[in-house]
Formats: sequence, structure tokens, C-alpha cells
Amino acid sequence: MPSKKYFKNLIVDAKIGKALVEMMKLTEDNGQDDLYNDLLLLSSRYKRNEDQLNRGVIDTRDYDLAINRISNTLNEYVEQLEIKEEEETGTTKPATTAVADAAPDRFVALPAEKPKKIKYVEKAFREIEPYSNQGLALIVTATDTETSALHQKMTPLPNEEGLFEVKKDNATYFLGKLGNFVIANVECGSMGSTASMGSIITVSNAISALQPKFVLMVGIAFGVDAFKQNIGDVLVSEHIIPYETQRIGNDQDVWRGTKPEASNTLRDNFKNLRDWEYTLPNGEEASLELCDILSGEKLIDNLSLRDEMIKQFPTAKGGEMEGAGLYAACQSKKVDWILIKSICDFADGNKGSGKKDKQALAIDTALHACLHVFNKKYVFEALGLNALQEA
Repeated sequence: MPSKKYFKNLIVDAKIGKALVEMMKLTEDNGQDDLYNDLLLLSSRYKRNEDQLNRGVIDTRDYDLAINRISNTLNEYVEQLEIKEEEETGTTKPATTAVADAAPDRFVALPAEKPKKIKYVEKAFREIEPYSNQGLALIVTATDTETSALHQKMTPLPNEEGLFEVKKDNATYFLGKLGNFVIANVECGSMGSTASMGSIITVSNAISALQPKFVLMVGIAFGVDAFKQNIGDVLVSEHIIPYETQRIGNDQDVWRGTKPEASNTLRDNFKNLRDWEYTLPNGEEASLELCDILSGEKLIDNLSLRDEMIKQFPTAKGGEMEGAGLYAACQSKKVDWILIKSICDFADGNKGSGKKDKQALAIDTALHACLHVFNKKYVFEALGLNALQEA
């Protein structure tokens, strides 16, 4: 049985979800019904804040305040746990799960750096049509974290003071340069593919409005092997695996989907980034791998479920929530596409631990790889997109 010190260390390490699950199990075993019910309510609060942050309902400041309140309450509940004195003094070994097989924590956060202030210039949609007619790339993001990081890498178009901000129907588009090319960015209104503002609708509407030469989705994903993969390793879609398409039977579930293949030209561009380098804060080099990527509506943070999915789809090196919608929209519109996402967690129940810092590192490495491609001049000629010629 774990000690109170063990639970307090989990809270200090921001492993709130893990602490809640194990404390609820302990209080249930001890018959501490009132404390169990209190923990159940606190767990609901925690999950609600996680969900609201992921959907962009609350910002990181409000999220951090809420988590601090939850952590303080959880510390008070630790003191109410019924744990024998010999366990509390440490003579009994804490009953952790698979500690001996746990991967070493190699993550180191990026150094704190104040983001540059981005200036936005409002434009009517008709004012950006010349750029659309000349040719541009569409870059899709799914969260505010991803969008903000992308805008930090973008620069204004020639002779302009800031990034263009344009409203069209239910979407906001941002235009500027990434490297040598004109790009438009749109953020999905909700996570996943099938929601009213998910990736299918968002990408489909953006293609109709902007007529891009290709669509690239950039962002964060989960990895599948904390021993072999690093936070910040970049996954480039060879195929997308829409894992939700299944036949549910009495004896077994059978996957009945396809494995759509990303654009040959775009895959080749990223496959041949032979001079790309990114040294992670822990001193290791980030990897860039063309691979199969799982995509579905579930926000996965459960080790057993993750391992079961990898058992079913052994070629997958990671997973996320919007890629299936990206493929569906681009296939319908006959537009080339690719998914570039970097590992921010391992879907093992510890998604909340250091979440903000890990997501910041992941999106930085993914964008660093994208910028390396967009800094070339002739890389997209086969897709009809030329580098912007400045006077």
C-alpha cells in the first residue's frame, strides 16, 4: 500500500489523475465512503478542466488556477487517508504499478522565452483573393497552443505590417509567409474530425474558400513507446489509420477501414530532410520518422487501451484526433495533404504531467521541421506552388 508521502509526491509532480485513481481505489478498499465520494467529485472537476482546456473553452491561466485549487484540496484529502504507521514511515514499499518496467523520464522543458508580440491586420476576404489566385499552402492547426506557435514562426507578407486576419463564414484565416511561401492558417473550432467545427468541416470549407495547392496539418500527438521515442520526436504521416471504423462483434472487433496514404510529393519532401537537426533540451537529437499514425475521436490517456490499439495496429508510431478528417476533406476536394505531428505524451495515464511544457516542445519541433522545408525555394513546384518573389 502506498504511503501519504507517495501521494504527495504524485501531486507535486503534477500527476493529479494518477493520484486520484489510486486514492479512490485505496478509500474504496478501506471503506472510507465519504472520502471516496469527495474524491469522485474532485476527479470529475479535474476531468472537466482537462476537457475544457483541450477544447479551448478555458485558457491556460484559468486552467492552472483550477488545477492549483484541485491540488490543494487533494493534499487535504491525503491527510484523511487511513494508512498504517509503518507504511507511513516508509517500512512498507509503495505498491506502484510496473515501476521496474517504467521508462526513464528524459524530458527537459524548453528554456523560458517571452514570445514575440504578433500584429494582426484585418482584411476583407476579397483583399486576399489575389494571393489565393497566385497560389498558397493551407496549414491547419487544432488547438490554440499550436496556432500561437505557428504564428510565432510566420512573418508578414511583403510591405505589410502584420499577419492578415480574414473572416469568411464561420472561420478565421490568417495569412502570411512561412519561409519562402505564402500560407494561410485556419484553426479547427473543436478537437476531433466529426464535430460541427472539427477537421472535416474546417478543412473542407477552407479548401473551398482558398483553393490551396496543398494542405498540411501540424501539431501534437501521442507516442507509443517511451523507451524508444522522445517527447519532441516528429511523426510524418505515411498513412493515416482511422481506427474508429470497426465492426463490433460478439467475439471480437474487426477493423474495416482503409489506410489512406499521404501525398507522394509531400512525403518525399519530408523524407529527404537529411540535413534537418533539432537538439532537444535533454541533449538528445529529435528524430523525424515517416510512419503510420492512428486517428480517431478518443482523447487517449490510458495505457491498456493504447497498448491494445498498438497490438491491433502494430505499424502505428503515434496517434491523434484530426488526421482522419484531414484525409476525408482533402480526398473529397482532390487536394494533396500530409500530417506533421510531434510527440507530447505517451497516452499512458500521465498526459497531465508537465502537459504545457511538453506540448510547447512538441509543437516547436514539428514547426521547426516544417520551416526547414518551407525555407527551400523549389520544393513545391510539382504541386504548382512557387516561392514568393519579393522585389
